[in-house]
Amino acid sequence: MKKIGLSTFVFQNLYGDKEALRLAKEAGADAVDFNLAGMDYQNENSPYAKSEEEFVKYFTSLKNYAESIGIDICQTHGRLPGFKNEKEHDEALVKNARLDCKATALLGAPVCVVHAVSTMNHMDASDEFMHELNFKQFAQILPFAKEFNVKIATETFGDVHGGAKCEFFGNNDELIKNYKLTKERLPEYADYFTVCMDTGHTNKATKFNNNPKPPQAIRDIGSDITVLHLNDNTTENDQHMIPFVNKKVWKITGTIDWDDAFDALDEIGYNGVYNMELSLDRYGDEVSFETARLAVATLRNFISKRYGQ
Repeated sequence: MKKIGLSTFVFQNLYGDKEALRLAKEAGADAVDFNLAGMDYQNENSPYAKSEEEFVKYFTSLKNYAESIGIDICQTHGRLPGFKNEKEHDEALVKNARLDCKATALLGAPVCVVHAVSTMNHMDASDEFMHELNFKQFAQILPFAKEFNVKIATETFGDVHGGAKCEFFGNNDELIKNYKLTKERLPEYADYFTVCMDTGHTNKATKFNNNPKPPQAIRDIGSDITVLHLNDNTTENDQHMIPFVNKKVWKITGTIDWDDAFDALDEIGYNGVYNMELSLDRYGDEVSFETARLAVATLRNFISKRYGQ
């Protein structure tokens, strides 16, 4: 039976961590992508700033609650943005990333998604600089993945905010190249490194450099994709729209060919959670739950028709 997931960052921001799990379950989701990106050891109000005992208790209680209501925590979202080549920022990112991995393990999730280095912080950097800084970032984070027996997923990118240019790692070839080189240079951590396909990011990147559409990008990356951020857009910005809406009104929905995208996922043997990362507050905070319920129902209907489930 194919599982449907929801990224809970909107619910967490509006209602808190525990309530976010309950709302996702009530909306019909089987699993969640739990957001850790807003947590910071430098913020005294964050679980990351608590004692070891309090930290373990906090995330263990969330895991136990999720189990009690019957929802899986299939993945987490960790650090963003990536390294800025600024000592204070990058050192803090590494410390928080270790806590991301630890929290991910305590939550019972197998994968933590981490953003790559962003062109937004390095507009005029050389290709060599971007590759080396991104390698440096993951080289410092992957040992934590091994320590806590979870995986780190690098995420496909799109364009720089505002559409000024393509993210360096929004170029699918550059992302694949860096991913493979990192695994080759760090063979002891190769089994702890994987890829998150963000269909919205990839769709935005199609405006630049003849980047492939999401279905072809899925085929190009292949079975290294083990977690998903499914969402749609018009390529104009990161709209995080619900997939599978009527293509006759694509200008107010999205432009991804979802039949072909799922063909591609089938071809690479994807068997994980079909997780959606959406702007659940798109129509207002007050109807974020109704938006989530619609999204889950829409995806479940699509899967039911496609696979007979």
